Amino acid sequence: MDPEDRICRNIAGKDGPGAMQPGGRDRDGRSGTILLVEDSDVVRDVIARMLKEGGFTVLQASGGEEALALSRRGDAPIDLLLTDIVMPEMSGVELADRLERERPDMRILFMTGYAEEVVVNEGILGKHRECIGKPFTGEQITRRVRTILFP
Repeated sequence: MDPEDRICRNIAGKDGPGAMQPGGRDRDGRSGTILLVEDSDVVRDVIARMLKEGGFTVLQASGGEEALALSRRGDAPIDLLLTDIVMPEMSGVELADRLERERPDMRILFMTGYAEEVVVNEGILGKHRECIGKPFTGEQITRRVRTILFP
């Protein structure tokens, strides 16, 4: 079995949970707001574009402190935190821990390019916390987010 399959839940099939309709919304017309945190400008821009094309509202931050400030402004609900695990100054795990206290219903999806052992040994996955291996396609990330938000 591929290591990513052992760490991360498989992406739903084409007609399964998270299936999209034209316009990026799911069968019930639902979408959501995602707080995307990635320290690489290029990677963040690409992922944001993928999610917006999937019908999501995307708030972008280049690091943990910026993400906390966006969250605390309270301008919009945040349904999902999508964050890289390894970032300078504040890790994605620390950011998730801090935001979870303020937004206990928010879902968390970590992104990682690391091997299974790193993620599993850190013990970061659990209720409301999942991960996806990088790289991924626009279809993969959009479907995964929908599956998390609308099980």
